[in-house]
Amino acid sequence: MTGCWRGAKTAARRPALATCLAVLVGLSLLTGCTSGARSTAPTVRPWVEHVPGWEPVDGLQTPRDDFVTAVVGDEIWVLGGMTGDRGNRLTSIEVLDPDSGTWTTSSIELPLGLASFEGAAIGDRIFVVGGLDETSRPTDFAAVLDTSTGTWEELPRLPHARYAHTVTLHDGRIYVIGGGSAKGPVPAVDVLDVASMSWSPGTPMPHARGSHDTVSTTAGLYVLGGWWRGAPSRLVQLYDPEAGSWSDGPTLPEPTARGGAAMLDERLWVTFHDFAATFDLSTREWTPTNHPPLSRHGHGFAALDGALYAIGGCQESPLRDVRTVDVLVP
Repeated sequence: MTGCWRGAKTAARRPALATCLAVLVGLSLLTGCTSGARSTAPTVRPWVEHVPGWEPVDGLQTPRDDFVTAVVGDEIWVLGGMTGDRGNRLTSIEVLDPDSGTWTTSSIELPLGLASFEGAAIGDRIFVVGGLDETSRPTDFAAVLDTSTGTWEELPRLPHARYAHTVTLHDGRIYVIGGGSAKGPVPAVDVLDVASMSWSPGTPMPHARGSHDTVSTTAGLYVLGGWWRGAPSRLVQLYDPEAGSWSDGPTLPEPTARGGAAMLDERLWVTFHDFAATFDLSTREWTPTNHPPLSRHGHGFAALDGALYAIGGCQESPLRDVRTVDVLVP
């Protein structure tokens, strides 16, 4: 996929939205920072009173979107992603020290440039899986980084090559859910047993899609939003790996794709452009909350030490990758 770049200066050179969507293979991911993840014009929402607000902190050293975000100890790591008009793949890694509030570029790099991929951390290790390579082909890449030594170890190849998927740690196993391939959405769920470093199949995903978010909870894995039937969706599904079953959850108040989601204070937090809401696991109800000041998608989203971080991403007006990092303390 090579079209739909934001750098075109004239209407004649800039593809129409319909043309952009045609090259997505049923998903919302494009090459480069694009507006394809959103199907409607932005809506300016009033500030939600009596609810915590976001504050800007030190930004990334390199603007990027669609990268891996992982919490390692008391640090946040971001790996790879893409930047610029043509979605140049990044191998660089940046690390946030929340105590000093500053980002540094690590001497460690990814073995290859990847975007629209995901990862999960266990202790000092970050497991990185799938994604789009430098030629925009979905990969079966799988490797683990030992952040304490700076060394990479190759893992058995991902059984189903994909991109715009999720990689989530749950009860000691890593679940790779959804995403897209050259043939379209991927329903397969691939499960990595970290003890044996072997893959096994999970229960296939109903309503296969990509550009969704997945969060581990005590009830199972919540799969939120995503690009489905040609647009961002309000779908919420709960995957119970132990029972091997999927069920529907309360739909999102608004559609999302390439948004951010994380658990904090027994609530599930979701942001996408100027939409933000929390989900109470006990009442199973959604409540509006304040979104990060800069409307964007394809950003990193992480909870650390009682705070939420919205990291980088792609803003729409003007259309560009950003260095912006915002923090919210509930």
